[in-house]
Amino acid sequence: MDILTGLMIWAAEALTLAVLLWSRWFYERDNFYLTWGSGFAMHGIGVALVALRGDIPDFISIEIANTMILAGVGLWIAGLLQFDHKPVDAYVAIPALIWVAGMFLTPIRENFAFRVVLANGAGAVGYAIMIGLLLQDCGASRRTRQVLASFIGIQLVSSGIVAVAAVINGATSFSSSPNSGWLFFPAAVCFIAGIMSGGKLLTERSEQKLKALAITDPLTGVLNRRGLIDEFHKLRDIENPEKPVIALLHFDLDSFKQINDRCGHQAGDAVLVAFSQIGQTSLRGRGHFGRMGGEEFASILRVADMVEAASIAEAIRLTLKRQTVTAGEHRIKVTVSAGIALAIVEASDLDLLLTAADRALYTAKESGRDRTAIDTGGEASIVPAVDRQGQEEAPADIRANHQVAALKRLASLGKQ
Repeated sequence: MDILTGLMIWAAEALTLAVLLWSRWFYERDNFYLTWGSGFAMHGIGVALVALRGDIPDFISIEIANTMILAGVGLWIAGLLQFDHKPVDAYVAIPALIWVAGMFLTPIRENFAFRVVLANGAGAVGYAIMIGLLLQDCGASRRTRQVLASFIGIQLVSSGIVAVAAVINGATSFSSSPNSGWLFFPAAVCFIAGIMSGGKLLTERSEQKLKALAITDPLTGVLNRRGLIDEFHKLRDIENPEKPVIALLHFDLDSFKQINDRCGHQAGDAVLVAFSQIGQTSLRGRGHFGRMGGEEFASILRVADMVEAASIAEAIRLTLKRQTVTAGEHRIKVTVSAGIALAIVEASDLDLLLTAADRALYTAKESGRDRTAIDTGGEASIVPAVDRQGQEEAPADIRANHQVAALKRLASLGKQ
């Protein structure tokens, strides 16, 4: 098989892959599929134009063809950035721009060997960028990304060898070069191996997405019950002497059925989403927030003591109380009750924590709702609340003193 036939086969493979990627984009709407598909289409068309040299004008088979090939490399880079959820920067155009700039130099434009050097050099720059992006990631697909980077690295090296050989041999065309096979076979092997590695990378991504869906509540985007259970076991394994206690905060939106009945289920969903956002924001990476089901939510986190757990629960409760949820024409004020259970990490048991938190939550509900209760070992006590001590109209420093006093009272409960 001669080099031109090989190039046509390579072009056909690239165009076929473009169609497959576009089809995948049509169903999944992930932009990197569209970008990669466009990259393979540009690359395949460019390679086909190169293979038609002699049958079409040189301007098309040289300048236009190689610009398309290298623009395809740039689109591969752009797709990789999208795959990693990064912005697409202007440097993706570097490979094609190197070629275009070189074509303005007459000695390069008029010499086949120099054009080979320019084209392979520009491609090598693109491959180097892709390798750098692949090796930046340290996630679950790290091994696959390293394998893909190694195949691209082989392509980079073979591009350099091709460029050097073209100059040494003084090649004037593909067929006249004694090493013309280097122009196709190493690239073809790496191309196919790269496709296989890329396919594995996409498969791993799909598996990660399915795993995330399995532990995520579809309405609110927070963890579901299964996700919270997984995070509980992870928290137990973390060494953190400054946070020796695991706290389970159980929340239940007050009178939620009335919101659904009065304003409709869409308004109810808006309340659930709003409270989820409050819960996640209030934790600020200190723990994990999730939806247990219906209007019930929970947070699992490591804390130093009872006071810290109560402070977080109260912050979430008060933030919701002071917020108005907008749902269409409805302006909804909603409150939440909370129950807290704690256990030393080494002795923590999730079932026992859930039971204790439920007991505390029941106490909060029975005591009038819109408050926090904490399990203190067989019984539950209401957490002293700032918003029920007449300090809403007080200056900020007085409100701060009330909060300190409330937390001191809470600490004394924990020592009883």
